[in-house]
Amino acid sequence: MTERVRAIDAWGTLTPPGTFERWPEEFRSIFRRYGTLEIFERGVTVEQMIEEMDSAGVERVMLSAFGYGDIHIVTNEEVAETVAKHPDRFTGVGTVDPRGKPMDVLREIEHLARDLGLKGLRLEPYGYGNGMVGAPPNEKMYWPVYAKCVELGLPVAIQVGHTGPLLPSEAGRPIYLDEVALSFPELVIIGCHLGQPWHEEMMILAWKHPNVYVETSARAPKHWPDSFVKFASTYGQDKVLWATDYPLLTFDRTLKELRDLGLKDDVYRKIARDNAIRAFSLEK
Repeated sequence: MTERVRAIDAWGTLTPPGTFERWPEEFRSIFRRYGTLEIFERGVTVEQMIEEMDSAGVERVMLSAFGYGDIHIVTNEEVAETVAKHPDRFTGVGTVDPRGKPMDVLREIEHLARDLGLKGLRLEPYGYGNGMVGAPPNEKMYWPVYAKCVELGLPVAIQVGHTGPLLPSEAGRPIYLDEVALSFPELVIIGCHLGQPWHEEMMILAWKHPNVYVETSARAPKHWPDSFVKFASTYGQDKVLWATDYPLLTFDRTLKELRDLGLKDDVYRKIARDNAIRAFSLEK
């Protein structure tokens, strides 16, 4: 590696001390499997997070709001407040529950973009069902959301693949995004968590559609499928975004493992930085 790339993490989460009780049991199960339950229980201050970013060479984190049903785990306002204090280190990504009345949902998107200054929208299809069946992202309740995001220039980051939490996985089939991308070709769609076990679907959609990307949060490069490593290093190098889902995975570990894949310098830079700048329009 000939240069130290100022990496951009496409998905990180605020977990300040005293907020662990916000996480439902369905999510705590995945913390246990990743060996990070103690970190979530203890919490991480923003200052500690920045220290870890500095140590690993991370310039910026796309800091995401997160909700589940009526539970506001990380609110849009909390993300916006952190970004306002550290605008050179964080960019905010908001969230809404698309099951609400359409005009209420659209007003919330307007608010998070225009008033709070958040630069993207995150959706979790597994969470918009009944706990056993989710809501695939081609259902009609999402259509006004996508149209509003096109209007406001907001990329939409959508969970794809199986769920780590004890929640339904079927809604995470990437192939549902094909209809979305065809219906909204101007919409920037970021499929988050790589898409396993349907990563081949996610890869082909990112290859097929100009505005579709695949993001690797919660998936350590050491364990990427061989076909995805080939995709990232060759014909998909412009469509892959490095991410951690911090603190589920750490900055230093995942960046080291990304380097250990033996990527060419220009490919590493695209995945660790440049593709995120393009997908989130960070330089506009």
